[in-house]
Amino acid sequence: MLINMVASLDGKTTIDGKAGTIGSPTDRLLMRTLRARVDAVMVGSGTLRAEKLRLGVPEDLARARTSRGLKPQPLAIIAAGSGNIPLEENLLGSSPDNLLVLTSPETPKERLSALSSRTRIEVIESEGEASSGLRLDLVRALKTLKELYAVGVLLVEGGPALNNTLVSSGLADELFLTLSPKLLGGDRYEPLAILDGAASLPTKSSTAWLISIYLCNDELFLRYSLRSP
Repeated sequence: MLINMVASLDGKTTIDGKAGTIGSPTDRLLMRTLRARVDAVMVGSGTLRAEKLRLGVPEDLARARTSRGLKPQPLAIIAAGSGNIPLEENLLGSSPDNLLVLTSPETPKERLSALSSRTRIEVIESEGEASSGLRLDLVRALKTLKELYAVGVLLVEGGPALNNTLVSSGLADELFLTLSPKLLGGDRYEPLAILDGAASLPTKSSTAWLISIYLCNDELFLRYSLRSP
């Protein structure tokens, strides 16, 4: 499982709640390139509520995916423990047959009914207590994705609470981090990290191993392994 994030030099991951304006066109090209090589792309419900998103790839990359034996578009996945997500308003370009919402048994039946008219839903029964307040058992969720939807490689594009749970649970394999040459400052109470949540990281997950580094127009592209080589 891969995480892809962009951050400013002072650690900001959003501007006014949105990440899209931090990275450059090169960063967005990297995002689309990563999407072109995975089975599915997942974001958390908070990320979708914050801004309008497209989780697919353009036509040229869709053709490249097909040539590698993949479906033209990666499966778009929304991790929404409460099921409270603005699908019609903020998710752009994803057809109902290529969209999946993961939610918890706590989601009200009326909300499940409304979602089921627009997309496929998987209610993830927890095998234990869901961590980080996400109300979604991500271990069980990833198992469901692999067994029912043949998701072998998953790309996660935030937000910080979802990232934190994945890393603290030892589920993330690699981190792609773009450092934008910007100092944003702002409200001291805004999150200042690509990981943000109640779950604390175990000691074994506190170290990352650099795989590659690339500089383009003052923007730094880092790739780390989150598992010991």
